[in-house]
Amino acid sequence: MKKQYFLHFEYAGAVRNIYLEDPGPAPVDSWMGQSWGYWEGDTFVIEASGFNGQTWLDRSGNFHSEELKVTERYTLMNPYTMNYEATIEDEKVFTRPWKISMTLYKRVGKDAQLQQFKCVGVC
Repeated sequence: MKKQYFLHFEYAGAVRNIYLEDPGPAPVDSWMGQSWGYWEGDTFVIEASGFNGQTWLDRSGNFHSEELKVTERYTLMNPYTMNYEATIEDEKVFTRPWKISMTLYKRVGKDAQLQQFKCVGVC
């Protein structure tokens, strides 16, 4: 049985380990936080905490405290469509939890490749 999933993102070569057992508090905070996941029926749930001050919640620069907790839910609707939902909680910054949700689409061209993204020079 797998003990963790590994997510690799095109942007900035970011990586994320999703542990399948609660690993406890993160030894060091990071901008991706520490994540652990579990299945609720057909939905994969990820709980993340242990974020440092470099986490971006959005492009507007909304901030958070060290108490930030994010719960994500991924539900496969069909082979080409997935529902994504995230609940953001931070009692030091927000008056109540808030949610975002969106549909993710799998569109793969015949010769599609995941490209490397590197910010060089001006970043």
